[in-house]
Amino acid sequence: MHDIASRQEQITENISKHGLLYKSNKILVAAIDFGTTFSGYAFSFKSWFETDPNKIVTNSTWVAGQKNLISLKTPTCILLQPNKSFHSFGYEAEEKYAELALEEEHENWYFFKRFKMSLFNNNTLSRLTEIPDDSGNKKMPAQKIFSHGIRFLKNHLVKHLESSHTGLNESDIHWVLTVPAIWNDSAKQFMREAASQAGIKDTHLMISLEPEAAAMYCRILPVEKFVSGGGGNLGVFKPGSKYMVADLGGGTVDITVQEVLEGDNLKELHKASGGAWGGTKVDENFMQMIVKLSVSQLYKRFKCDSKSDELDLLREFEIKKRSIRPDATGKTAFRIPISLTEAFEEINNGADLRQSIKQTPYAKHMNWVGDKLKVDNAMIKELFTEVSDSIVQHLKDILNNPVSRGVDTILDGRGLLRMCNDTGSTQDKLFSYENHHSGRRWFGSSERSSIV
Repeated sequence: MHDIASRQEQITENISKHGLLYKSNKILVAAIDFGTTFSGYAFSFKSWFETDPNKIVTNSTWVAGQKNLISLKTPTCILLQPNKSFHSFGYEAEEKYAELALEEEHENWYFFKRFKMSLFNNNTLSRLTEIPDDSGNKKMPAQKIFSHGIRFLKNHLVKHLESSHTGLNESDIHWVLTVPAIWNDSAKQFMREAASQAGIKDTHLMISLEPEAAAMYCRILPVEKFVSGGGGNLGVFKPGSKYMVADLGGGTVDITVQEVLEGDNLKELHKASGGAWGGTKVDENFMQMIVKLSVSQLYKRFKCDSKSDELDLLREFEIKKRSIRPDATGKTAFRIPISLTEAFEEINNGADLRQSIKQTPYAKHMNWVGDKLKVDNAMIKELFTEVSDSIVQHLKDILNNPVSRGVDTILDGRGLLRMCNDTGSTQDKLFSYENHHSGRRWFGSSERSSIV
């Protein structure tokens, strides 16, 4: 709709030495990071911020029951009941949907996951835009689904504050909702309206671009909290200095170049740009590898009939992909669900999946041990190649742009440096390129929580 695209989003606020000077005088500021793969929130009281800007609280009690996973974020997935009313969000939604599928009672339920990317480069986005659920057979209005997610996170935070006996009301909270900088204006306005449907008043909400939020956080973060790819002194925020912010999320990569002006104001030198090169691309490559091993038709059946097993497989890969190191040799083991091997036997007249792999191009790179498939770490690192090549090329293009002349620091907004360290590929390629240039420094937060 044209009215969504025409409204310009107010995304820039006054900037102080320590960060944002909110125009409202709310007691507490809460930020919601509604991600492609994971979501969460963080908050800080105004009184805390004035004395210690780094005093920020995140929810650390997201728990995935069966696997005992505890994290600062929860999966971005939503489960609706057959009557289309909200049931659950995050780990709870995953577990319930898998349970329903196990009992073959999931057909009339609506399960949505990784739906944020539906807003990326959607030139026909409107309030009526619909997105398919996990089955691909049912659709719901996208804005309704987003509002369900934002409402859940908002209510979860409010309940957390109530249980802490803070005495705060919702009217005491100023909300910040982060969005990718490469989204168009209609997508940003879409999110603002979804937040309104979730019960957040427009006057109590600020839409913040993710790389700008990352830069603000880096400005107040002590130097010892950074992992450095160069010198150890973070003097990047002096007037006249120029820096790049590289923000890698689950779905997209945002890269921007800024200059610090007098009075702690910022000037955008290179408009935020990037692409769909987030961590979900690595997940897709992993699943494609499994599909090639088991045949596409078989995997579709496995995905439909064994939701719980598919969920366990994806969670295991999520953990393993974060732990692989650039110097890792040998192999990494993945437990392959028995339901997948049994389905293979049924479709192929009793043929053994373990034996059939020996006839594939992967034979030299993996082997079976019990119910585990052991894969060469070199092959796992190749799953990152497409993503790392795209990121490196885009970084090079921006750094070679005349507007980037004088940029001597790259700030890792949320995880790019960790991914580089984990796989080695991006870091090796970019640092090899950088060694022939002006000695730019790379700084990334050493903290495990995302920058909100």
